[in-house]
Amino acid sequence: MMKEFLPYDVVRNDALKLAHKILKDEFIPDVIYCSLRGGAYMANVISEFFRIARKNDGAKPVLYSAVVARSYTDVRQHDRVRIDGWTYSPEHLRPGDKILLIDDIFDSGKTVNHLVEVLLEHGVPRKDIKVVVHDYKYFSYREKQLPIQPDYYCRKIQIDKPEDDCWIHYMSHELVGLSDDDLEKYYYKDDPELRDVLSTILGK
Repeated sequence: MMKEFLPYDVVRNDALKLAHKILKDEFIPDVIYCSLRGGAYMANVISEFFRIARKNDGAKPVLYSAVVARSYTDVRQHDRVRIDGWTYSPEHLRPGDKILLIDDIFDSGKTVNHLVEVLLEHGVPRKDIKVVVHDYKYFSYREKQLPIQPDYYCRKIQIDKPEDDCWIHYMSHELVGLSDDDLEKYYYKDDPELRDVLSTILGK
């Protein structure tokens, strides 16, 4: 599988451009939900953009919140999504609230679909929910696509067969799955002190 290393400044700049596009489309969020952990970096940038944009317009501040959800397999070997918690419960959403749900990547799409379903169950219409990701993986070879697909994305990666799938390594936070060569090229070369720092946890 191909591995791509995505620098954090690229994600930051792409997030700013995407926030500007959302603003130009006149979708002004009242609530930003960050899907932890992956969505945190994108959501921080977009939240800051709209915090300033709304202040300039004299509007009320955007509420920045987080949700923790994870996939698991139950005893019957069914894929499930469990929500561990919201920092601002959907029960508190008001009619007319516009929501951005932000994550780093749309891969299987199961977590995002589950989170949007919860928001819909709380009475938020689909038109008032926008799903925002940096990378949108679209698996064209699958017969069925999940009902909720990203509304905004920085990159759409079409995957026509399983062997074309790719692993995107977000350098803003990810450390799992790094080879010795990856560490040398993307970490130690620029900052040799990281050898001691990372060897304590990675054993490399």
